[in-house]
Amino acid sequence: MTRRHIFRLSTTAQVLKISVLAALYLMPAFVMPIRLLADPPAEPMSQPQRRARRSPKPSPTPMALPDDIKAKVPNYKLGPVPFHEGEQLIYQASWIGVPAAQAKILFHKKKKDPSRWIPEIWIETNAFADVFYKMRDYMRENVADDTLQSAQLYLVQHENARLNYYTVTFDRPSRMVTMLKENHKGKQTKQFIASNPFGPLSGAMMALTQEFAPGKTYAFDVFSGSQRYVFSFEVEKRERIHLALGDFDAWRVIPDVLYLSDGNLRSQAHGTVLWISADRRHLPLRIESQAFIGTVRADLIQIDGQTAAASPAAE
Repeated sequence: MTRRHIFRLSTTAQVLKISVLAALYLMPAFVMPIRLLADPPAEPMSQPQRRARRSPKPSPTPMALPDDIKAKVPNYKLGPVPFHEGEQLIYQASWIGVPAAQAKILFHKKKKDPSRWIPEIWIETNAFADVFYKMRDYMRENVADDTLQSAQLYLVQHENARLNYYTVTFDRPSRMVTMLKENHKGKQTKQFIASNPFGPLSGAMMALTQEFAPGKTYAFDVFSGSQRYVFSFEVEKRERIHLALGDFDAWRVIPDVLYLSDGNLRSQAHGTVLWISADRRHLPLRIESQAFIGTVRADLIQIDGQTAAASPAAE
């Protein structure tokens, strides 16, 4: 197996993380892994690089969206909520037909405060992919059930030897979002000015309550562990698709990234398509992305513990 093939297999594991989050939450965390598959990095230089001497980092300055981008992000009203207490969705991601990882998403209310949703997601590579790229990621949010506005996002990013912990706090009254990153090197903080911020989970939950129809376009201001995205998606058309769970009428959705806070990855969502069930459940069914070779796909394979043999037919 060549070095290039090993690289492609390792990045497939990263695509699982991205594919499932995008399929489920219509959010832009998939940008970097898809970019890596489409354009593998060059070989490292043979000569060792001299490390620059680090100087103390300045205090973070709150960053605001450019006016033209901010104008594209409206305030949304909560529509019919398509998910229910205890809803669990299982996804499997593969590259050119080879299974690489799974993800589990769980929606449930906070035990001591049923006015709060606690959506959670676990993503892990399988034994085969672990040889090339091991991933054990976890994310949860604390979300108000009457507005789907998030108070806090918590993320554990455990990939190979890298282990980072992120806490994102949403202070809507002061229009401030604070990101805290912690690892063995210490702590780093970023702050952003935002009038209508969401986390990846809460933003997707809100998106899935909206009306789907051909030509409709939505945009959300989303904060992940270390980046701010403005993500849009356009509902292109309605079509029939087949999964192991059965046949579904689905909305074909085209995503795009309008803005990224580091300024380096704009509009890398091309070649990606989402399918959302065209019924009241609005189930994220599938995502496909064109890779350097072949296609990366993540499919919904279980709903509330029911597999293809036991699942009810789509509405």
